Amino acid sequence: MAYILSKPKNGKPPAQTRMCIHCGQTKPLSNFFANRDWHDNGNKDAWCKQCIAKIRTKDEMRRYFWENNRAWKENVWDNAMNQAELQAAKSEVFQKSNEDRRQVLQESIACTIIPNLMKQAQNYQYEEHKKDANINDYDEAKESGMIVEGSSKPKDKNLKVYNEFFNGEFKPTELEYLETYYAGLERDFDLSDTAVIDTAKKVAKAALMQDKVQNDYMAGRCSQQDVKDATAIFDLLMKTGNFAACKRKPGDKNTLNNWAETTMYCETHGYPCVKKLEWEKDVVDMAIDSLNYIVESIRDDDGDVS
Repeated sequence: MAYILSKPKNGKPPAQTRMCIHCGQTKPLSNFFANRDWHDNGNKDAWCKQCIAKIRTKDEMRRYFWENNRAWKENVWDNAMNQAELQAAKSEVFQKSNEDRRQVLQESIACTIIPNLMKQAQNYQYEEHKKDANINDYDEAKESGMIVEGSSKPKDKNLKVYNEFFNGEFKPTELEYLETYYAGLERDFDLSDTAVIDTAKKVAKAALMQDKVQNDYMAGRCSQQDVKDATAIFDLLMKTGNFAACKRKPGDKNTLNNWAETTMYCETHGYPCVKKLEWEKDVVDMAIDSLNYIVESIRDDDGDVS
């Protein structure tokens, strides 16, 4: 790839530029992402950043990876889709859309997340797809079967993948646990504050650790002290984030936020707000119900048991 030297301005050294093979425009090298092992192309992408920012579908993102000699990793795309789902879930448009429209919106968001993920060292891999960067052979590769939709290998349940949102490497089952737990916190509490969001992530990870330690203890793989330590960390983070009544979303009257709100509720309703706890009936409860039914069935007209 030949570089073009622009004319000097104000005595400053000329800037190196190159032409984007996607849009055909000549732009400064700073407008191209680094591609560490693509030495023949000056360790830069052949697409400019502006063209990448316009990508809205998985297929077009795969085209970009192919034409820029980047190895496509399905787990990285899955990671981006998971993050996109968390972002999209906060949108009313997404919530009101049908399943097909949600998929389109989620892919669009995932495409904006991919550039940040691909810059991480563990996600980068050079893979030469073509020798001439001016030949667009992506479609030919698809037709020939070189490019297959989805993962070419079954997912390894024990393979840990880095997740940027939770800032760590997790197995698929662990990531599912974290996302479910965090979604529960997001549903029940007000996570509008950045610090609270950060603590909520840590709480989810502490809950995962506590759950794993508890399982290990039941299997005899750790001590009771390990369980206490994991529980202490979880409790500390819950208190740090103040995940209690004061953080519940407005309008949630299962608990009250402060004394003034409690007074107001008592004055307007005549009684304090008490959440009724209902437990699923067990065998004993069902036996008592059956006994009461039998007793009622044998009572006489005076209410006595005959």
